[in-house]
Amino acid sequence: MGVNSPKISGFVITYNSGEILKTCLRSLRFVDELIVVDKSSTDGSAAAAAGFADKVISVPWSPLPTETRFVAFDACSHDFILYLDHDECLSVEAIRWIRENAGSHPAGVFRFPKREYIMGRHDDDAYYWPSYNVRAFRRGAAEFVSKLHEEVGRITGEVCDVPHDGGVCIHNLSHRDAHQWIEKTNRYTSERDRVSFFDANTPLETFGHKRIAYWLAQSRSRSDYVVATALLRAVYDIVDRVKLWEAQDGLNGDAAFAAVCSELEATYDIAERAKLWEARGGPEEEAIFAAVRKEMEAFHDPLRSDRRQTSAQAAGQKVRPKPASRLKKTLKKIRARLTGKRR
Repeated sequence: MGVNSPKISGFVITYNSGEILKTCLRSLRFVDELIVVDKSSTDGSAAAAAGFADKVISVPWSPLPTETRFVAFDACSHDFILYLDHDECLSVEAIRWIRENAGSHPAGVFRFPKREYIMGRHDDDAYYWPSYNVRAFRRGAAEFVSKLHEEVGRITGEVCDVPHDGGVCIHNLSHRDAHQWIEKTNRYTSERDRVSFFDANTPLETFGHKRIAYWLAQSRSRSDYVVATALLRAVYDIVDRVKLWEAQDGLNGDAAFAAVCSELEATYDIAERAKLWEARGGPEEEAIFAAVRKEMEAFHDPLRSDRRQTSAQAAGQKVRPKPASRLKKTLKKIRARLTGKRR
């Protein structure tokens, strides 16, 4: 770097990063200050980081790196901030570009091209190349934000998209296999404060078809690998959209399962208390069945799905009518079977 080049603070957020972490940190050895914030790793990541970093900070585990970046930023001493995720590594050409331009380039924010490795591979024909992410900025030109997929906001300086020709890039070893993609998809789409890139008013079926078509259209070949990565990317959007619909519709699987179990328990109580399996018709069976049914229905009536008031109803919002309780229908079926009648 030239005599007028600013000092650079670099940082990485880690959690059980494995062998990739050493390669990641080695690509940052040229910075003047290297900070690692470790989120309570159990695989020795913090010890491995200590061999490269000037400072290792331990914090409690959290599912996403967004909040932890504030901790790392506060620990930085210098005005040029460079950061990587723990599965990212700078190319040699990128290192050279930063060293040559950190002091002289007029921009305040720098977006670098990323070579994604999905299912262990990179293909220039896949939808993801080239994609760009902010990975460096001058203090005061931008700030970290907590929203997932946004990361950097309040940008006041000029933004430079570093050219991807000539080998300048970040190698992002992000997904070893489809399993890891699905795991991250579920984790990221469960984050409340996230950016979702679509119109929530589009019908679900139409949305699904459109997202698959969109990501295939971004691809430049139809090899199995390229198509597979486009489908995985569409799956992310579809899962994200379905989760938003689930929340908007007020679906609550725990409450729904509890109601089903309650209705089933009621039928078991009736069968046990009336001993209907021993009765085979007659006035005595009819009287016992009617009396116990009335008692149990009265007991379980507050649990009926059509009697429960949802939070949306309490707030005065319009909600779809809930289906009638299945308890009476179930009891009729039991009665018909035990008395030999058929509906």
